[in-house]
Amino acid sequence: MNRRESAAMAIHAIPTLGLMLQGLLYVTTPTFMPYHSEALGVTSEELPPHYQGFLLGVIKGMGAGSVAVTTALLIMLGIPFRRGQSWAHWAVPLVGVTFTVLTAYAALTIAWRTSASTPWLPTLGLVLLYMTGGLICYWPDRTSTRST
Repeated sequence: MNRRESAAMAIHAIPTLGLMLQGLLYVTTPTFMPYHSEALGVTSEELPPHYQGFLLGVIKGMGAGSVAVTTALLIMLGIPFRRGQSWAHWAVPLVGVTFTVLTAYAALTIAWRTSASTPWLPTLGLVLLYMTGGLICYWPDRTSTRST
């Protein structure tokens, strides 16, 4: 793996590990996040038990999806990307950008329809990291000599 691929791998690992931690938090949380309560206008304890269970299930489902996607990304980074397999150079940022754009869209939808302060801006920052890592892999190498 060359220096650019190593840099791209590190840049991809940052949002991937962050999304993994967020997913694990969502899977293990016993209650809503503060912005979920803000969006609903009530605390989780103020909701009827069946509403609590349903919404907590949705949150845990989002967390499970995040853990699944980031597990796949970490495997791709650790094996084919590290080995320099070209398909992984486009697959990692494609999956990362797709997942984070959709996550940002969900957070923005909640923010637009409620007064909640959802974490959409940091999520867009993760999109930029995945895009940066992808561009690093495909940016022309100026140190190589060109044959004419």
